[in-house]
Amino acid sequence: MDRPRRFFLRRSLAAGCCAAMLLAGCDTTSSKPPPIIPKHPDLGPKANVPAFLHGSIYERVELGNTEPYPVSSYGLVVNLANTGDTTAPQAVREYISKEMYKHGFGQTTTGYKLVSPDRVLRDKSVAIVQVVGMLPPGVREGQSFDVYVSCLPNNRTTSLAGGKLYLTELKKDGANPRNPFGAVNVFGNAKGFIFVNPVYAMNHEPVPRGPAAASLRNGVILDGGLAVKDRPLFLQLRQPQSSVSRAIELRLTERFQNTHVAQAQDEGLVQIYVPARYGTDWEHFARLAMHVFLDSSPEFETIRSQQLLMEARKPDAPLEDISYCWEAIGARALNATAAVLADKNSPPELTFAAARAAAYIGDPTGAAPAALVQMARDATSPFQLNAVQTLGALPPSSTVNHMLRTLLDSDKSSIRIAAYQTLARNHDTSIVQSEVVTPREDHQKFVLDVVPCGGPPLIFATRSGIPRLAIIGTMPEITTPVMFSAMENRLTISSTSFGDNITIYYRPPTPQSDTQVDDARAPKPVKMVSSTDIAQVVRRLGGWLTEEDDRPLDFSYSEVLAILQRLSDERRLVSWHEGQSTAANFVLQEPPRLTPQDLNGPSPDNSRPQGEAKAQTASGHAG
Repeated sequence: MDRPRRFFLRRSLAAGCCAAMLLAGCDTTSSKPPPIIPKHPDLGPKANVPAFLHGSIYERVELGNTEPYPVSSYGLVVNLANTGDTTAPQAVREYISKEMYKHGFGQTTTGYKLVSPDRVLRDKSVAIVQVVGMLPPGVREGQSFDVYVSCLPNNRTTSLAGGKLYLTELKKDGANPRNPFGAVNVFGNAKGFIFVNPVYAMNHEPVPRGPAAASLRNGVILDGGLAVKDRPLFLQLRQPQSSVSRAIELRLTERFQNTHVAQAQDEGLVQIYVPARYGTDWEHFARLAMHVFLDSSPEFETIRSQQLLMEARKPDAPLEDISYCWEAIGARALNATAAVLADKNSPPELTFAAARAAAYIGDPTGAAPAALVQMARDATSPFQLNAVQTLGALPPSSTVNHMLRTLLDSDKSSIRIAAYQTLARNHDTSIVQSEVVTPREDHQKFVLDVVPCGGPPLIFATRSGIPRLAIIGTMPEITTPVMFSAMENRLTISSTSFGDNITIYYRPPTPQSDTQVDDARAPKPVKMVSSTDIAQVVRRLGGWLTEEDDRPLDFSYSEVLAILQRLSDERRLVSWHEGQSTAANFVLQEPPRLTPQDLNGPSPDNSRPQGEAKAQTASGHAG
């Protein structure tokens, strides 16, 4: 009797389950799947695309991640002339103390056993600062960039001149005063000598006033940042489609002969990486990649090159885009560019567009570089500077260097400087190059380039990238007799009469703490004799010693420039050029444009394509 009951009970339970399932199936509201939210928006076809760009990557994508990406932290600056202060929020001081201990301060296993973090932070030659690095678009691991340093609010540091930043790790939102320990991922490292505006670098007043007060509380470490991760550029498809995303990856891999140049992340995003041969010129690479055509067949490229030629000869043609298209096509476009270069009646703007493209492609006839050199030598050409810059971007060669050397005698300073910069980059043998290093350690302050040529004396100094001081033309000398003083009369350059030598005398400041002047650590004055040759004077100011010297000078790059600027303003730097005394022209490179907001710390991340923030953060890419 038990067995039938069990059978009946099982049948009843099964029927009940079926009834429940049927009832649930009647609820039509619960059967609808959740709506699928597209990962990338469909922006539709790009409007107003010229016919000659149909079939190009430009037609299908938008370029992204092209803004500088701020990374920051707090750091420690040393070697100040009693102008520092370490006032900071408690969390920031604790962070700095921990970083100092991590680097050996106060530990018995290092040479800093007796130098505790607390003792260092009481020294007036030390300051706690905010450090902001702007990662350039497309920066690759191991590439360098400028770093910006600023004093903290309510901090009493009066000047960062002559200071040196200890190694600092740069992170996203690392300079958060409430939580400096919060950021984890390191995107770059920063260290080096601080460059302040040379106009105020020698202002050693106890309390600077006017514009100097604000200027001396900010500085730049030229080329002082080092990227530790790659930062890709983004190609965001206007109409997401996996097959197109993959086709773009394969086409760019083929065009640049580099399997790492492009990576299709999904149906809407392709990451592209700047190849090594483009260095830091991400804009050239990005624009070239955008002008690549998806069809790479010989027939298409030959026909399209001629179509581009016909388009280029029309009035008001978009020649910059056409030049990039020719460059993207490559060798099969050389017949079209050759036709332009052979036509003596071609307008100068068309000639430049064709010569530029052919030079980058690698014109085997040499007609393109020759056309660029002709423009560079023509003072009336509207493309004179463009031609020099294009020659400078070509792969280094003895032929290009020889052409550029002839431009060092140009009547225009901008042309001479552009030619010098390329020759320096190419390590041309015509430039006598030397590194000026700090006497206390083997660390470069700046590069001194002597560029002999027949032109008038020109002194050029950089304010971005590698700190370089170039003396172009006939060597200037300090006129004698001379009596020059600066830095509250602590520095003097003098001579008793006309002659070939000058005396440099410097009285360093006595170190101070928050409580007292440390007379026991007072450095002795430095006195040395130098020739009037300005190259030797620069080396001496930077730390170069001779056998007759007891101790070196140790001026920073910005302080050396400030001294040269003053000497130039007083017309103390002259040379004999074409039989007459000629004053040296001092040219200081224009600083890069940076808004005050950038110096105040990281801004929200608005440069990432929609839908990619989480994925990119996980993969460790900045921006």
